[in-house]
Amino acid sequence: MSRNFELALEKGAVGERVCRLRLERQGWVVYQPVTEGAHAFDMLAIQNKARAVAIDVKAKARLNKWRATGINQKHFETYQAFSQTHLMPFWLFFVDEHERKIYGNCLESLERPVDIDGRTWPAVMTFAGVPTRVWHLDQMITISELDEMTATELSALSQRSYEFAPTELAQ
Repeated sequence: MSRNFELALEKGAVGERVCRLRLERQGWVVYQPVTEGAHAFDMLAIQNKARAVAIDVKAKARLNKWRATGINQKHFETYQAFSQTHLMPFWLFFVDEHERKIYGNCLESLERPVDIDGRTWPAVMTFAGVPTRVWHLDQMITISELDEMTATELSALSQRSYEFAPTELAQ
């Protein structure tokens, strides 16, 4: 199945909206790019005018085969370089309609190697020829639960070419 770019943008916008609203409820001031086209991150969030973090939001369900999720390796390298260059924490938020959660963590924490279920995480796996940086869900912090309406809205925008059905090992 070829991906519909407009549909992907719409799903991403839903994910960004729910993350922004959650951050604002927690007292963060959120800035988002207004310029069209590619950008370094989805949001800059500032708390009490003292703490700033860059955030990228991924509106996608976890993997089926592993209790894990990931991003394109090149994007990971770009985010990591941004974080190191600007001495700013960089967070990844995953808006997962099937787990009905927003979860994530800062790259610094995600990159600390951990052994879970006989495998070392993070790992680089290749999906459809694309190197992907993958982290176990145990490395994530739950940010928020998703309400049924938002989960349904995200599911309707899904472009997965296979059914979401985690294997028993991936539970």
